[in-house]
Amino acid sequence: MNILRIALHVLICCGVPLCWVLQGTAFGKTSSHRSLHDVYLANTEHELHIYRIYGKEPGKTIMLIGGIQGDEPGGYLTADLYADINLKRGNLIVVPRANFYSILLNQRNGMTGDMNRKFAENDNAERSMEQEIVSILKGLIGEADCLLNLHEGSGFYNPEWKNEQENPDRFGQSIIYDAKSFYVEKNRQVLDLESLATRITERVNGQIANTRHHFRPNNHDTVANDTRHAEQRKSATYYALTQEGIPAFGIETSKSIRSNAEKVGLQKLVVNTFMEELEIIPETPGLHIENTTLKYILVRINGGLPYAVPNETTLHVALGDEVVVTDIIANYDRGLAADFLGMGSRNDTNLPFRIAQSTKVVIRKDAETCGWIDIAVTETAMTKTAVTTGKQPPNAVPAGTEIPAKENQIPVSDLKAEQLILNIDGELLFVPEGEEIIVARDMMVIIKGVRSNISRLDNDIVVNLKGFAPPKAENDGNDLNFPIYPAQDLWVRYSENKEGIRYPIITTYNDREIGKYWLKLQN
Repeated sequence: MNILRIALHVLICCGVPLCWVLQGTAFGKTSSHRSLHDVYLANTEHELHIYRIYGKEPGKTIMLIGGIQGDEPGGYLTADLYADINLKRGNLIVVPRANFYSILLNQRNGMTGDMNRKFAENDNAERSMEQEIVSILKGLIGEADCLLNLHEGSGFYNPEWKNEQENPDRFGQSIIYDAKSFYVEKNRQVLDLESLATRITERVNGQIANTRHHFRPNNHDTVANDTRHAEQRKSATYYALTQEGIPAFGIETSKSIRSNAEKVGLQKLVVNTFMEELEIIPETPGLHIENTTLKYILVRINGGLPYAVPNETTLHVALGDEVVVTDIIANYDRGLAADFLGMGSRNDTNLPFRIAQSTKVVIRKDAETCGWIDIAVTETAMTKTAVTTGKQPPNAVPAGTEIPAKENQIPVSDLKAEQLILNIDGELLFVPEGEEIIVARDMMVIIKGVRSNISRLDNDIVVNLKGFAPPKAENDGNDLNFPIYPAQDLWVRYSENKEGIRYPIITTYNDREIGKYWLKLQN
């Protein structure tokens, strides 16, 4: 048996992310370097982008988190605006979409629950992609002088009961903090959170004509034994205050305000006022774009040069052609994902698919569809890929139609799995059938798909890693698109000779085994 060994870059093995250094330096040092962009969990639905913006002059640092709960667009759209900002003084750490998975689904919880209730968990907690993100966020919080977690809350907060929508149990239009004041033992300083929140709200409200949209300070008194908000002890702001000793606030616009543009405008007023308070001086503020306009997507076919395929057009390919969406060009840079319907996951950008029948690729900006292209499969091989609008050509084949082609002459009884597609810590790898892949026990593994000798059946093949049970209500034996952490997720009794070293990955079609691979764990 040949052995396929993975030699991932030592930085990736050590947890250092793939990054683009645009103009980077350490905080607080005068330099011409201005910004740094890091990407974690690349090529997954949890892909995490972090932006560090450095001022020309040294100063304090504010960290902005948006999208930690995916059904709150006002927060992540606001954070977006600060990722491209230029600063004259001070620094920003911007995480526009902390939980991209939940944003794509437009829901509060991620794959394993509410990410903003995971900050109390220690390093020995069960690993998941959400927990990895929380660990990264904790590290970033340690670099900041102040944390602003941008949210949307229900109704309108009021310390007195007015009605069902305006009362002490509502969060909307408030600045939430965990204590009136807090003593930080490591530097023997007292943080006067209430005084700061009150100053900010007074200055912000002076710029808001509609009194209904005024902000109020909202002390959850989370540090008190009799707090009504004990669950907030698991939040990012509570962690920042009690573990890192920095002022931290939840900025809540109201979900009752329907316009995202209006919510973003209100959030900006608060963020900008906090920046003024900490003497962080911007040079060029960002602008919110209400409607996303998709221009075109870049598509690579069979490893060739990319095609620019305009929005709402049809791309014509031959049966079995490999298609990859390599980039999405729109008037927005962030929060974009390509979804091959019925093939893969919600974020299929950079993932190769062999096309066996006509399909559609939907482009989403966060949870909203902003464009699409159709992919039409032709009966015969094409000498040149065609892009058209309107009607498909006469030789286009409708979805679900079997196509006369060479591989269709292969009996289904001869179906074989030829390659397994894996995502190993953000790197896509293609493993030939029968081979062994060696990974470190602390690496993240995602089975993304399988290639067979009959491409139209690829999506019907079940891939099962023995010893792994995915977190879903009914375990159907198909382990595609679930993050696997070998050290915690694999049951030793299913490994070869029960040694906990080699685990079989079995591919089946209609309950018949058609290929076998091995996952070998390296100490």
